[in-house]
Amino acid sequence: KVCYSNDSVWISGVGMTDNMGQYQNPGTCIAQNYHFRFPRNPQVATTKTTSPMIGAIGLLLNGIPIYGLSNANSWTGSTNANPQQGGQGVWNVEVYKSEGFTLDTAFGAHPQQQGAYHTHATPYRLYKYVANTQHSPIIGYAFDGYPVYGPYGFSDPNDMTSTITRMKSGYSLRNITTRTTLPSGATASQAGPAVSTTYPIGTYCEDYEWLASNGGDLDEYNGRFCKTPEYPNGTYAYFISINANGQPAYPYIIGPQYYGAPDMADISGPNPQVYASSTAINCILPTDIAQTSTDRSLTVFPNPTRNKQVQILGNQHGYDKVMIVNLQGQTLYSNSIDENKIQSIQLPATGVFILRCSNSSSGKSAVMKIVAE
Repeated sequence: KVCYSNDSVWISGVGMTDNMGQYQNPGTCIAQNYHFRFPRNPQVATTKTTSPMIGAIGLLLNGIPIYGLSNANSWTGSTNANPQQGGQGVWNVEVYKSEGFTLDTAFGAHPQQQGAYHTHATPYRLYKYVANTQHSPIIGYAFDGYPVYGPYGFSDPNDMTSTITRMKSGYSLRNITTRTTLPSGATASQAGPAVSTTYPIGTYCEDYEWLASNGGDLDEYNGRFCKTPEYPNGTYAYFISINANGQPAYPYIIGPQYYGAPDMADISGPNPQVYASSTAINCILPTDIAQTSTDRSLTVFPNPTRNKQVQILGNQHGYDKVMIVNLQGQTLYSNSIDENKIQSIQLPATGVFILRCSNSSSGKSAVMKIVAE
């Protein structure tokens, strides 16, 4: 469910989707009761807010939370453990090095012990159908309200006619043998273990630093100000970071700090259910796609399609309108449809889209996800 006012957007959902992948860690995905608020007009923060190492830091378009950079363990002085077992939160175990092998190939995700499915890196299925010769789509939003894109953008951030390139992270491993200082240069309040075969460089988030000399496209927040297809006048935007081989690259989605000002209730307080009040001027309750994708009142073929063309048959339910929207909610196609006649539609691009057929008199509708490969 999505509700919005002039200055806020509220999202509630269960944190699950219909095509989760096969993860390798123990546990089962369990429906949650999420409520998050996003600034509709995000602002640059003068004082930056730390992006939590543990827990949600943003949300994918399909309602799956984006989690932080750590696996919830940190150095105790003698070993790595969670806070309840002595972890000090100074040298935080980096999640992809420690748990990357457990993530699925659908959304770079897995469930935690309480069943909350979440992503840490490269939510592939939200951008894999868009060629790397095109600007990546929006795959989610950070809690500060700025969009998160896939890994490809314009080579010139201010020129939408420039070539497409991979957005390179500006982070690299530090050249250290002892762990006594933080990436900022400040003395750590707790010394970590010396770099060794047991605790190799890259074990901790604090083993990484952002350097302008690395020549990355992205700043220390893992984003940049740029023009995009959805924001032709420009916006700050985060990008998925991958290496030249297409593998996840630190910091993966959002850096150690937010660029903008996040809603702190999303981070430190209870789920902000109270926000979805009468101040929200409009609410959208989408039809359950997982349920209606098998609705026999709507036939779409082929799906997936390999030539970007689909045939639609409305069957016996009197649908008189067909609409196709992308995952950002933009209408790409809208037309009338005749009952029981085949309608042929040419999709504008490869990707994942939502098709909706409706009857303007009865209000009956059917929704289906379609994929153009």
